[in-house]
Amino acid sequence: MEPERAPLGKVFNVPFLSLDGTSIEMATLLFLFIIVLAISVVEKRRQMVRRIVQVASFLVFYFVVYSCLGVFGMIRNGLYGLTLLGTAYSESFYWLALPVVIIAVTLLHGPVFCGWICPTGSMQDLSGWLHKRFQLVDTTKVRRHLLLFSLSSGVFISFLIWVGRKKRLFVEDSSLHWSAMLLMICIMVLAKYIDDKPSRKLRLFSLLAIVFTAVSHMVVTSPVHFAFTSRDDPASAITTLVILIAGLFVMRSWCRYLCPWGYLMGIMHRFSRLKILKIGGQCDSCGHCNAVCDVDAIDNGKIDVASCQFCYKCVDKCPKNGLQVVDTWKIEKVSPLPRRLIQK
Repeated sequence: MEPERAPLGKVFNVPFLSLDGTSIEMATLLFLFIIVLAISVVEKRRQMVRRIVQVASFLVFYFVVYSCLGVFGMIRNGLYGLTLLGTAYSESFYWLALPVVIIAVTLLHGPVFCGWICPTGSMQDLSGWLHKRFQLVDTTKVRRHLLLFSLSSGVFISFLIWVGRKKRLFVEDSSLHWSAMLLMICIMVLAKYIDDKPSRKLRLFSLLAIVFTAVSHMVVTSPVHFAFTSRDDPASAITTLVILIAGLFVMRSWCRYLCPWGYLMGIMHRFSRLKILKIGGQCDSCGHCNAVCDVDAIDNGKIDVASCQFCYKCVDKCPKNGLQVVDTWKIEKVSPLPRRLIQK
């Protein structure tokens, strides 16, 4: 007697049950990536198109991809998904889907998630616009900046004390620790007590903190968790406000100093296919690219891949076309490197 065979549909339905309810989110995110990859090859008015994509991405994350609890959640979800690999549970697809897609696209096309899609980065760009509009970059006004920033910090600390009187701050409110750290770093950088570039290594400690809390089964809420879920989370709301305020004084300060996902993207960018390179024969070290980079990832045409967010602004604004997006995987097959692609 022949054994009874399961319906063919069951072969496909059962493994993908864990993806139920996520198909819309993943399809939308993939669609956003396809848009970015398509327009990245278009040079005319690329920055205007980037702003449109940022607005669209923000709306998508706010109304659709709400299960992404910020950068902390992506790291925790990825770690949890790894623990499920090789088990009888297919839920690993659910937890690994978003992080794997972002990492894969980063390896192929650079950290476009940071520069084009990440909602936290988009919110900071709004602060960055105000930063430039009111010329807060003028170093002669540092004392006034510090006064305004100190007042903002005082308001934040006072509010924190007020919240602490009404409830006990548990680990769930730990996003406040990140906001306090961000304020402290920005004040010290503006006052020139510490340098900007070395301070970016703190992102590693931020990443280690998330990994430690994940393996310890602690719940740590992402700073912008409040903005993308219906959960009542005052701590995350305060931290979101702090990130916006800090961006008025140091552009994309969260991305520079504390974003753990940004640190991972910087590592992935070292091995990515596309990089922005200085074309030795065309770059005259005018410094224009230094001025337009929101994260100060450029030093006379040389790109710091650990900080670059692939917004293409330096490429679009270079008057000499001295910076170009290059397929480094093809270059690595050629030995020696062509002289025109050597960064001097």
